[in-house]
Amino acid sequence: MIRSSSSSPLARRKALGRLSLVAALCGGCSVLDYASHTRAKRLARRGVHPTAVTLGDDDMRYWEGGQGEETIVFLHGFGGNALWQWYPQLRKLSRSYRVIAPDLLWFGKSVSHHEDYSIQHQARAVKSLLEYEGIDNYHIVGLSYGGMVTHELIGIDPMAVDRVVLVASPARAFLADDKKPVLAELKLSSVEELLLPQDPDDLRRLMKLAYYRPPWVPRWLAQQVVDEFYTPRRHEHVSMLRNVQANTDQHRETYVVPPQQETLIVWGSNDRVFPPEAAKRLQGELGDYAQLCVFDEAAHAPHLERRKDVIPLMHRFLAGEEITCRHHVDGHHDWTEAS
Repeated sequence: MIRSSSSSPLARRKALGRLSLVAALCGGCSVLDYASHTRAKRLARRGVHPTAVTLGDDDMRYWEGGQGEETIVFLHGFGGNALWQWYPQLRKLSRSYRVIAPDLLWFGKSVSHHEDYSIQHQARAVKSLLEYEGIDNYHIVGLSYGGMVTHELIGIDPMAVDRVVLVASPARAFLADDKKPVLAELKLSSVEELLLPQDPDDLRRLMKLAYYRPPWVPRWLAQQVVDEFYTPRRHEHVSMLRNVQANTDQHRETYVVPPQQETLIVWGSNDRVFPPEAAKRLQGELGDYAQLCVFDEAAHAPHLERRKDVIPLMHRFLAGEEITCRHHVDGHHDWTEAS
C-alpha cells in the first residue's frame, strides 16, 4: 500500500497524484494488482517465486526461494496474505536464508475444501506443506494470528522448529478478554466487526489501530482493499475468528508452555489490537526461553513501521547472535527496545 510521508494537504495531493498515475497505467486492473505484480517482480530478482500445491483438501499458495542452508517460515496475520504482510522481510532475509511464506487457508490464494476453521487445521496444513517441500528443520516467524498458528505448529511438530519470532502476537498466551477494552472503546459488539471491515470507514478505523502513523489511503483505494482482502471470504473469516474466541481456554489447557525453542517477541508500544500486557504475559509464560523487544512509534505492525530496525534484529536472533535491548520508559510501562 502506498504511504504518504506526511499528513499535510500537499503530501496527500502528491500521493494521490502518484496513485492516479498508477491507476491510469494499470488500465482496467486495480492498483492492488499492479502493486502485487511489482512486488512479485522484485522478489523474483531475489529468487523468490509463488507456487501452489494441493495437499489433501487444502489448496496451498506460497512463496518460496532465497539462498542459504537454513529455512525461515513466515506466517502472516489476519486479513492479509504473505506477499503484503511479509514483503520487506522476504526481500532482505532471502539473501541469507531459504524462505517459505504460505498464504494461510482462506487468505490470499489458499483455500480448503474441508470446513474446519480452527488454528489446528491451519497448523496441519503448514506442516503438510513443509513435508512436501522436504523441510524437516526450520525457524518460524509468526505475525498476530500467524503467531497463534506458530505455537500450534510447535505443539504438533516440536522437534522440527529451531528459533521462533513472534510479532505482535500473544500466541498461546492469548485470552478472550484481551479484546474487550478496544471493543468497549470503539463501541463494537464483536471481534469480527473490528477485524473484518466492510467499507472504507471500517478499514480506516482498523488502520488507526494497526499503525502508529496510519497510511493515508483515498476512499476509492480503501474500497479496493476491502473488496480484495475482506469481502470474498467473509463467511470463512468470521468462522475463524469465532473459533479462536470460543476455543481459547481449550487451546491453553492442551498446550504445554513454555516450548523448548528460543523465542524473540517483537511488539509495538502503541499496539491497541493486542494490549502490551499480553506481551508481558507471553514472556512470563515462556520464561527464560523468551526475550521481549518493544518498539516506540509502532503499533500492531512493528515489522513494517520499524522494519529498518526489526529486520536486522530478526537476522541477528535467527543467526544465534546476542540480542541486546536497551531499557526505557514509555508512558506507564517499562519497555525494552532493541539497540
